Amino acid sequence: MTNLEPKPAERKMNNKQELEALFAFAVEGILVTNNAGEIIRINPAAEYMFGYEEGELLGKKIESLIPETLRHKHEGHRADFAHSRYSRAMGIGMDLFGKRKNNSEFPLEISLSPFTSVEGNHFVIAFIIDITVRKAQEEILRGTLTDLQHFSEELKVSNTELQNFAYVASHDLQEPLRKIQSFGMRLKQLEAEKLSTQGTDYLDRMLNAASRMQVLITDLLSFSRLTSGGKSFVAVNLNTLLEEVLSDLEVSIESAQAKIIASSLPVIDAEPTQMRQVFQNLISNAVKFRKTGEQLTLHIHATENDQTVALSFQDNGIGFDEKYTDRIFNLFERIEGKRFDGSGIGLAICRKIALWHGGTITAKSESGKGATFILTIPSRHQNTAKDVIHSI
Repeated sequence: MTNLEPKPAERKMNNKQELEALFAFAVEGILVTNNAGEIIRINPAAEYMFGYEEGELLGKKIESLIPETLRHKHEGHRADFAHSRYSRAMGIGMDLFGKRKNNSEFPLEISLSPFTSVEGNHFVIAFIIDITVRKAQEEILRGTLTDLQHFSEELKVSNTELQNFAYVASHDLQEPLRKIQSFGMRLKQLEAEKLSTQGTDYLDRMLNAASRMQVLITDLLSFSRLTSGGKSFVAVNLNTLLEEVLSDLEVSIESAQAKIIASSLPVIDAEPTQMRQVFQNLISNAVKFRKTGEQLTLHIHATENDQTVALSFQDNGIGFDEKYTDRIFNLFERIEGKRFDGSGIGLAICRKIALWHGGTITAKSESGKGATFILTIPSRHQNTAKDVIHSI
């Protein structure tokens, strides 16, 4: 995509609603540190993950959440990261270990991203995922985890917690937002003549912000449900699935005068609702990020071998610089800024679905010359850890 801005280390904290929603509603643990490695912001999910009460970690060094045997190495990594803000000294999606308040240790995945406040201060934001279940899955695949019943009970508890979050996000958090929207619209319709021009402008801004927040909450809820509502793999005819998705997107495709060209697609083992979501997100993105004054053409085709299928979505849209390939699959990443509507969650959902299916998703592109998204997943699934999860 063209005019990529801002750079990773230059992103500004200029959208308070999105940041607050990220901290309040995200399932992943999120914390922010200053250059000295001191925690200055932490969300409820991270506090729960590490076993702390609200506010207990503020002002503490990030190393307090790292096992003692690993702290020296971590301090060196952090110093490198702070010294070179444009580097990725600790990378994206690295596996590490965390230490809870009760001194118990657990495996985690962490992704770091530097950013700059509007005052010019430099910080680092960390997205943290507890990967205890993932490690247990790996042990199952290696044949070293024998207590499957205990593992199943842990997964049931985890799924229950995520389902509780889904209920809160879908009801408790959205209800006050609906009230803001409802009374805002009443005010605009019934009291418009009494409002000044400036007052009307303020009201419109409020309603627009509430609408963006509604989209954000809905997308976060969809993201969280990927792990709380997974179903068993079944045989999915991708040709039929594509026809259904194109029918659902008919209005936007016709409005954009887009041309969708698909080769014959295979039948694979997949979770149909999630696979439909991948197709819908990738096709919608292609339509959204088309070039002005040029008809969008999207080619969809599959390449099969004995064990996997690679699904390719190739468009002639605005494209993007490949140095942003890692970032576009992260939550809330919008490298086009506010030029296009959206919450920056769609591709993160695609990545999570790909991982859930035991596969990967990546992209190839060049600014102004279109983009190709490639989803590679197993065509058949054996009775593995994922089937244990699906059966719970």
